[in-house]
Amino acid sequence: PIPMTQEEVVHVPTIVQQARQRHVHVEQIVEVHVPQEQQEIVHVPKIIQQKRLQQRHVEEVVEVPIPMVERELVHVPKIIPQERIQQRAIEQIIEVPVPMMQEEIVHVPKVIMQERIQQQ
Repeated sequence: PIPMTQEEVVHVPTIVQQARQRHVHVEQIVEVHVPQEQQEIVHVPKIIQQKRLQQRHVEEVVEVPIPMVERELVHVPKIIPQERIQQRAIEQIIEVPVPMMQEEIVHVPKVIMQERIQQQ
């Protein structure tokens, strides 16, 4: 909440001092009652209806962005294209079928020539 201040103008009546006059008539007669009179002037202030003006002081803080200019000297390197040779070592594994030799011992019967005799 924002604190608010109210101001109100109030008219205060002025009080004027006046001398009071008192007249007291006193007579004393035996067996006769004399009325006593006292007079007083009282000034009553007159009340006047007035419209009230209300003023409220409102403080509002608004942040306004201020554009800030900042200068900076930047050196941009000049790009000169150059030819480059790139060498990449590539390792490739290739499976090559290798003829496989197996040794097997085979027993070959030896043929021996024999003479046969036939009997009849």
